[in-house]
Amino acid sequence: MKKGVLYTAGSIIILIICLLAFVMPSTLGNSKAQEGLVFGKYNNKKISYEYGSDFSEFISHYAEMFRNQGMQIDSSTQYYIFNYAFNSTVMKYAYEDAVRKTGWEVPKEAINRRMRPYFYDENGKFSTRIYNQTDSASIEKLRADIETELFSSRFYDDNFGSQSDIFGTEALFGIKESDSELDFLVAYQNDKRGFNMAAMKKSDYPEEEQLKYANQNKAKFIKYDMSVITVEDKATAEKIVKRITKGEISFEDAIAEYSEKTYSNSEGKLNNNYQYQIENLLEDKADLEKIVTVAKDGTSPIINTLIGFSIFRADGEAEQPDFTKDDMKAKVSSYINAYEATIVEDYFTAKAKDFTAEVMKSSFDAACEKFDIENTSVAAFPLNFGSTTISQSVDTSIAGLRGADKNENFLKTAFALKLNEVSAPIVMNDYVIVLQYTNNESIAEAKEAPYILTQLEDYDSEAAQNAIMDSPKLENNFASTYYGNLM
Repeated sequence: MKKGVLYTAGSIIILIICLLAFVMPSTLGNSKAQEGLVFGKYNNKKISYEYGSDFSEFISHYAEMFRNQGMQIDSSTQYYIFNYAFNSTVMKYAYEDAVRKTGWEVPKEAINRRMRPYFYDENGKFSTRIYNQTDSASIEKLRADIETELFSSRFYDDNFGSQSDIFGTEALFGIKESDSELDFLVAYQNDKRGFNMAAMKKSDYPEEEQLKYANQNKAKFIKYDMSVITVEDKATAEKIVKRITKGEISFEDAIAEYSEKTYSNSEGKLNNNYQYQIENLLEDKADLEKIVTVAKDGTSPIINTLIGFSIFRADGEAEQPDFTKDDMKAKVSSYINAYEATIVEDYFTAKAKDFTAEVMKSSFDAACEKFDIENTSVAAFPLNFGSTTISQSVDTSIAGLRGADKNENFLKTAFALKLNEVSAPIVMNDYVIVLQYTNNESIAEAKEAPYILTQLEDYDSEAAQNAIMDSPKLENNFASTYYGNLM
C-alpha cells in the first residue's frame, strides 16, 4: 500500500464496486467467490480476494491510481491492477514478517504524530475542537490504520528510506551511500566520448565471395534423393535390415510399420537432403561416406544418427549443384550465414583493416567515401555498462551498436582510444565496426547527486522485490486463478 495514504472502509467498497462489472460475472454463484478467491500464499498466509483483505485494499488503491491517471478500468487494465495488487500484498507480508521477527512495536508517540494532520484547522494547526467533535470509533479506526501502516512500512523505510523522515536534506533511514561513492558516480560522467563509426553489415557479404566458397566446397551442396527409416534402438534397426534382406518386408512397408519419421515426411522421404544437412544428422561425421556412396536403389548400413538409428535408401541419382540458379545461390547464402560465420567475419575484418589504413593516409570521411560506407556519428556517452539510469549511455538503436552497452570488448576498446585514434575492427552481432574517438560533446547535462541517489534507492527496492517474488516461501497461483475465475 502506498505509504502515507489511508483508505476508509467506504472508499474501499466504492472502489471495488467499480471493478464488479469485470470481475464478478465469472464468479457469481461460485462458492469460491463467496469464500474469497485465493491467488496464492506467502509463508502460508493466504492472498485472498475478499472484502477487507490486504489484496482487495491494494486492488482499490491501484484502481484509484489508474482512474486518476485518466485510464478506464476495463478488462484490459483489470489484469494489471490485480497483478500489481498481488505483488504488493506479497511484499507487505514479507516486510511484516521481517519486522515481526525483531519484536518491534509501533510507539504510541509515532502514531500520535501521524494522526495530528488529520485534525488540523484551516491554519494548519492541530485543533482540539475538531478532535473532540470526531466520534471515538472513527478515531480508534484511524489509530489502528496508522499503526498497521507504520508497522508495515518499517522494514521498507529502514532499508530504502522514507520521504516523511527527513532531517534537513538527509533521509534518516535507508541504505546510505558514502560521499566518495556518490562523488565518483557524479564525476565519472565527465569522461564522455563521442565517435565516428563505420559499420559494415555482414549480410552484405558479396555474392562473388559466396560463390567462390561454394565452388571450393561443391560437395556440400549436392542434393540426394533418399528415403530413411529411423528407430529408437539399434536392435530394432537390425531386425528391420534382416527382414528387408530376407524379402519379408519392403523398404516402404518398413517405413510405415517401424519408422519414427524423425528426419522424413510421412512417406519416409528425407527432408533435409543436401550433403551438409545429412552430415548434420550424424553422430559420427565419418559415417557420411557410407550414405552418399550408396548406389541407386541400394541401402546404407545402420547409421547412428543424433536421434536414434537410421537406414538410408538411395531412390534416385544425386543432383549436382548449379550455382547459376537463384534458389541455389540462396541456399549457399543461408548455409554460410548459419555455419560459416567466421569466414564472413574474416572478410569484413580484413576490409576494416584496409579501411583503417586508408583513414591513416587521409581521413575518416575520405575512407568512408572510398569504401562507400556511411560515417555514423555516435553522440558522446560515459562508460555506463548496462545502460543504468544514473547517467547517459551509448545509443544502442544505432545500426551496428545493438547490445553495445553490455559488450565489454566494445566498451574497453572505445575507452582505451586516444583522441582521434582509430580502433581495431570490432565484431558486433551482425556488423563489423571501426571507431574513431572524436570527443564530440553533444550530450545532455550529467545527472546530479539527488537524481543518482533516487535511482540507487530504486535499484535496491527492485532487487528486494525480485528476491521476495522468487522466494520459496511464496506460492504463486496468480495466473491460473485469474484466468480460471476472472476472465
